[in-house]
Amino acid sequence: MEANWETKTVAALRGYVARRLSFSESEIDVKILSRGAWSAGVFDEEPIEVQERFQETLLGRTVFLITVKRDGEKAASRWVTAEIAVIRRVVVPVHPLKKLQPIEQRDVTIHAVRLTRPGEHYAVKPEELIGKRMVRSINTGTPVTLDMVEEAPVIRQGDRVTLVVQVGGLRIVTTGRAKEDGFQGRQVAVVNLDSQKIVYGEVVDPSTVRIDLSKD
Repeated sequence: MEANWETKTVAALRGYVARRLSFSESEIDVKILSRGAWSAGVFDEEPIEVQERFQETLLGRTVFLITVKRDGEKAASRWVTAEIAVIRRVVVPVHPLKKLQPIEQRDVTIHAVRLTRPGEHYAVKPEELIGKRMVRSINTGTPVTLDMVEEAPVIRQGDRVTLVVQVGGLRIVTTGRAKEDGFQGRQVAVVNLDSQKIVYGEVVDPSTVRIDLSKD
């Protein structure tokens, strides 16, 4: 009785969730957490109907109404609590990654994992992460979401850089030192080592900052 109940209920829930979320049944994992009692024999060759209690998502801890029908009529129904997960192939680290650590190809791999949190944007290709850095530390095998990473700076605070100052048709080249981390194509604060003044320019590459005064 217990095995029959478990098998048929899990199968019914897996099919229901797969249809609702447009996944294949093989991608849905169901764990029964709690249920009411059933009369002996109620599941013998009887069709099962599934309804969900209103909630925002079917993933994670979800409550369903399981109804057994006989000759088209309801024979019995019970509320069942289950944990629903989607099995997805996503990017995970092969070893712990520390906060601010740049991500290299050797740091990550693709692995099938059980996901229960809806709304997360998981990385599904290593290329989405390579060259970026971690916002926080994570352990081996933890699915990487896109909000866990950020663009890595191409210039580090304290780096010596070439300042290229453009004034109309005049181009002046001098030396500076980065006051902060600099990101490709963004503004960065730099100390002009000749004047000792702080100036702001656009990061061109790991060693060059451009200041265009002709726009002012």
